[in-house]
Amino acid sequence: MTTKWNYRAEMINACNCDWGCPCNFNAKPTNGSCEGTWGIHITSGICGDTELGGLKLAWSARWPGAVHEGRATAKLFIDETASEGQRSALEDVFRGKLDGMPWAIIASTVDEWAETAYVPFEWNFDGANSSFNAGNQVRIALDAMRNPVSGAETAATLSLPTGLISKEIHTTATKAFSVFGKGLKIAAPGKYGFYCTAEHSN
Repeated sequence: MTTKWNYRAEMINACNCDWGCPCNFNAKPTNGSCEGTWGIHITSGICGDTELGGLKLAWSARWPGAVHEGRATAKLFIDETASEGQRSALEDVFRGKLDGMPWAIIASTVDEWAETAYVPFEWNFDGANSSFNAGNQVRIALDAMRNPVSGAETAATLSLPTGLISKEIHTTATKAFSVFGKGLKIAAPGKYGFYCTAEHSN
């Protein structure tokens, strides 16, 4: 039998698309390819008998086309404070080995997994000012979207009844978005970001 898992989490996310991200509307990425990272702080959760609450990780990938077309290179950055059992559980969940939404679907688009990194995390979940660092390898800092004429801050919330990650996401711009890990490098600041809370399980 597949080990049961579930969690609730805060999420801080960024990609290389324009604000709003066409992927949210089943359209192709802005530039034809997708480079993105989900930052995750598990506020409560369990995998089998292993507690996951309090742990953080980043799930980063580059797809040469749209996500559903696959062929991604992906990498996990896991909280260095996680025990061996917690590391193993997080690897299994986020590589889609234990089924469940959304990671079984997203992981199925990955052709190559770069070696997982275990790093310290700095996490700040504060609306459009949210940010996190995963060691010196991943950095995301959100920013308010701004009117291109007046410079006034603009806020938007997307309701996604069939959303894969969350049913409601708060869209932002980014001040910083970079991934410099062994086997995966991304740099796409000034593009799309969002923050949300989510509940996932198998």
